[in-house]
Amino acid sequence: MQPGEEVILVLVTAPNEMEAAKITNEVLKSHAAACATTIPTVHSKYWWEGQLMEEQECLIVFKTTDERFQALQEAVLNIHSYKVPEIISVPVSGGFPQYLEWVKKETDK
Repeated sequence: MQPGEEVILVLVTAPNEMEAAKITNEVLKSHAAACATTIPTVHSKYWWEGQLMEEQECLIVFKTTDERFQALQEAVLNIHSYKVPEIISVPVSGGFPQYLEWVKKETDK
């Protein structure tokens, strides 16, 4: 596999479904990801500015390539309301070959 062709998952949390939809639409319009799955309700606990927080959030799972990660991150940061949003990439070590090729095709500039 050539550099930039590795399929990755990118996890992004958002405060609500409306913001998650805006983020998803922006990322997909730019072809920074081939697709996105939104899980509308996740329960998050985390430390923020010295306090233990507990929130309901949405989780977006983007499918893209490592080459398109920077563009995806920039699109998220342009919209996201959090000061420090969760944007985490996870490499995909395997999968249905036709699906992985589709992700690469849809994110190819």
